Amino acid sequence: MEKVSMQNENKISKISRRQLIKTAAASAVIMGSPAFIRNLHADDPIKIGVLSPVTGAWTVYGKAHSRGFELAVEEINAAGGVLGRPIEMVLADYQTDRRLVVEQANRLLRQERVDLLAGTFSSADRNAAGPIVKAADKLLLYPTWYEGQIEEYYPGVCNENIFMFGPEPTQQVWPFMEYMCNKFGKKFFMIGSDYAWPQVTNMFTKEKLKELGGETVGEVYIPFNTPQYESVLRQIRQAKPDIIFHSLTGSDTVNFRKQLVAAGMKNDFTLWTVDDEEVVTSGLGHEVSSGTYVSFDYFMTIKHQNNKDFLDRYQKRYGSDALMNTVGVGMYNAAHMGAMAIEKAGKVDTSSIREALKGIKFDKAPQGTVEMRALDHQAVLPSYLMRVREGWSSVNDMFEQVQTVARAVPQDARCNLPL
Repeated sequence: MEKVSMQNENKISKISRRQLIKTAAASAVIMGSPAFIRNLHADDPIKIGVLSPVTGAWTVYGKAHSRGFELAVEEINAAGGVLGRPIEMVLADYQTDRRLVVEQANRLLRQERVDLLAGTFSSADRNAAGPIVKAADKLLLYPTWYEGQIEEYYPGVCNENIFMFGPEPTQQVWPFMEYMCNKFGKKFFMIGSDYAWPQVTNMFTKEKLKELGGETVGEVYIPFNTPQYESVLRQIRQAKPDIIFHSLTGSDTVNFRKQLVAAGMKNDFTLWTVDDEEVVTSGLGHEVSSGTYVSFDYFMTIKHQNNKDFLDRYQKRYGSDALMNTVGVGMYNAAHMGAMAIEKAGKVDTSSIREALKGIKFDKAPQGTVEMRALDHQAVLPSYLMRVREGWSSVNDMFEQVQTVARAVPQDARCNLPL
């Protein structure tokens, strides 16, 4: 097996982590001073700072990311708010820039004086916010699929102040491994973007593949914004896999997939991706995307009454062509479950909300019931395996539902730290 690995540009170095923790600790001292503490009244809003990539490289996700939270806040306030108080969403666009995550998180906590934070998109963004919420003792509600609770990535994970509302690999991939191997074969070629999430996703996938008697015949990690894939396509041809397991993100998904089709290789293998829900697939077009298998916790086309009701409300609010995705739904669920936790706690302080979030269930989540596991702050979610239809014309007929797991339970956190 040939393995090509580029430097992981999205991991924060130990030095930069120490610098972030030092900066965050200084900020926490300022926030604890009497001058910082605001006088609260019973009707003052509960302020939640939302860190969202409205602009920049992740803007394709950023719109649904912020709208999901906004819609939930509007629903909560229309129902009377929380503890008799409205929720105020304070939006901060960090422009898909990790340095701005730090700047905006500090601004929200120090100047806007928010009660908790929600958002960030990528693992690198979350890792940048981790030391800040740890030092300030404020919560971060994180919406995105990610690499899982592995202590190597502390304080972005294994952090008692961060709650995960998106799936991790053992929820997104493991439930469907047996089906895919039995149907298409057990030789996998893995291609992913060169950062933590694809690498850890592939690590977990290889664990399950080995357990099922399969093998990895190639593994390649691609730097962001790679324009040409001829050498990778040659490796795939030579390896002759049954399944190309694909965890590329952003423009690299588009470039690789279009070049795979142009090379006449699309029908030589089965393509399984863990990134291409409706937003990405719409950008690929039906000729490139048809026949692809995709596994995720949420699709716009899942057959669930919660989802139908949610999309009716969402598109009434933002337009009939407004797209939703897994991170937008993660933000929607985070807002509702955070509000439920505050109501349960009976007060707005970090330790009370943190304890109240543990074990909380949201039966009206768009994908089905979501539960926050007390053990490790990881959401227990439904999981879906979909296939892109031939000749689809819109998101309404884009996917056919292949398999459904109503309650995908993640592997226990690989943390030695208390959560």
